[in-house]
Amino acid sequence: MNTENINNGGVQAWGNAQVNAGAIAGGPGARATAGNVTFTAPATALAELRDLLASLAEQLRVPPPEVENPGGLQAIAGSAQQEAAKDRPDMGLLSGLLHALMAGAGNVTALATAISAAQHVISSFL
Repeated sequence: MNTENINNGGVQAWGNAQVNAGAIAGGPGARATAGNVTFTAPATALAELRDLLASLAEQLRVPPPEVENPGGLQAIAGSAQQEAAKDRPDMGLLSGLLHALMAGAGNVTALATAISAAQHVISSFL
């Protein structure tokens, strides 16, 4: 690769940015490698996620009539709670479960709002 004419702007952050990463690369053709990188959820965020999932499961105990597959959503919410209860939950798996919940929630605003709040917490770990 010819590197003579490459303008590498690098990685830039402004304001109150916080960057936590095992490796970062920026610019054309940039690559970064990190060995065994482990991301651990802060206890407060994990507790918040667990509370949000418990609230969502409670909402699904008597689901709104607009929900087409309440049993399926209850099962997915239960799986999400089980994963979140682990010491080191798989945030990618949780994200996928929440996407499935969102798809099943349809136009039910209360469910969509609860799911979005949990997704927001998970996104801080991804």
